[in-house]
Amino acid sequence: MASVSIVIPTLNRPKALARALTSARAQTGVDDLDIEILVVDNSADGNARAGVAAIAAAPGHAIHYVSAPVPGVANARNAGVAAATGDWIAFLDDDEEAAPDWLASHVATARRTGAAAVFGPVGAEAEDDRPIGPLAPYFSRSLDLPDGADVTGRAAYLGTNNSMFERATCLAGDRPFDTSMNEIGGEDTLLLKRLVEEGKRFAWSARGGVTEWVPERRLNWAYVRKRKFLSGQIRVLTHWKAQPVEWTRIAFWMAAGSIQTVLHGIAALVLAPIDPVRAEVARVKMNGGLGKLLWLRSRPALYGSGLVS
Repeated sequence: MASVSIVIPTLNRPKALARALTSARAQTGVDDLDIEILVVDNSADGNARAGVAAIAAAPGHAIHYVSAPVPGVANARNAGVAAATGDWIAFLDDDEEAAPDWLASHVATARRTGAAAVFGPVGAEAEDDRPIGPLAPYFSRSLDLPDGADVTGRAAYLGTNNSMFERATCLAGDRPFDTSMNEIGGEDTLLLKRLVEEGKRFAWSARGGVTEWVPERRLNWAYVRKRKFLSGQIRVLTHWKAQPVEWTRIAFWMAAGSIQTVLHGIAALVLAPIDPVRAEVARVKMNGGLGKLLWLRSRPALYGSGLVS
């Protein structure tokens, strides 16, 4: 019987965690799988322990609590991998809710394609029935591709949120996620880049969807611009962290960032008085370009001590 470990890193989000855990336990079509769920509590004070224990006491798949008290997104993922026993490791963020057939769809896609890792769609909804409007695309992942399609070439646009990896080929070693990315994220982008260079193949699990629930504090253009700036930095930083350093790719992305900054900056100024939403979209793209240009600058933290992404 194949075994799957569902890893849910969490930091100071009890309500969201309970929803994610409940959805992980409610998976259907998995009778042929041995499933364990690991909650990695990245808080210094272990504040998720009691809530996890309460849910774990109810019947269902085994839930294990893992403490990773040094905050950092890579620390949390590494702790989950180290504690997992499954042949496959599926990642579900604590602000995500998995569809009932999420895991079964991932496993079916992996078996059919032989891919080393699979990735599924992410839809976005706002917490507390708030409207999400034009911000939805920035918290979503949607590819117009059939189930099982090869997405290896799109690795830079994927991430560990809603993913499943073959442990032996993808997550070997003590620290597969680079801890220098603890506060800014991008540890998954760096991992995927390395796996592609090693010849691993990724597949699209079109039916393995999750919903990301966006809290009010993130429903603003300032937060989206900050994330986009970081995304631009990470696009270049992954080439700097390569061995040897990929200076040609760095130069390419910095040049692209220059063009994006100028063109979208002009568009933002022109659109501001006539179409505020399109102007904000242009500002977001401009920030992505700026991130590529200023990739060596100190990076704004989205994760880590005292922060909630």
